[in-house]
Amino acid sequence: MGSTLERMRFAILWVAAGVALVGAMVVFFYEVGVLEEAVAGTMEGEPITTGDSLFMAGMAVFPLAVAVAAVFVRGRANAITNLVGGVLLGAFGVFAVVSEGLVGDFHTHVIAGAAAGAIAWLIAGLSIVALRRHSLDKAPPGSVRLEFTATARP
Repeated sequence: MGSTLERMRFAILWVAAGVALVGAMVVFFYEVGVLEEAVAGTMEGEPITTGDSLFMAGMAVFPLAVAVAAVFVRGRANAITNLVGGVLLGAFGVFAVVSEGLVGDFHTHVIAGAAAGAIAWLIAGLSIVALRRHSLDKAPPGSVRLEFTATARP
């Protein structure tokens, strides 16, 4: 399989995750006192470093880079790329939500970050389905093949 439509679906989901991450960054800077602190050269009491800037840029670039890969990489490699990217971003989303929850204060930017993580887990799940489909397509002749279909009845 690995049709163009499937690759475009993955790309659209990655762009949606990227928009959610950028939205989380925007909302973060709208929280009271954060922008003033950033202008002063600190973030949550720590000095801002080049690593912090690269991390923020990476949060925006990573989903877009995987979206481009989803469009141009075909077949099984596409599903593996989406699976690895989805698990990485999904795990980061879980870490972000849990770490913010353990601090005790609720910050609104976590909602957008959680949305990005949920989209990433959706991508990972769809990638597993795509991997399974690719393995069924390349099954040796005469092997047993199970297919599950659903039909809607009015």
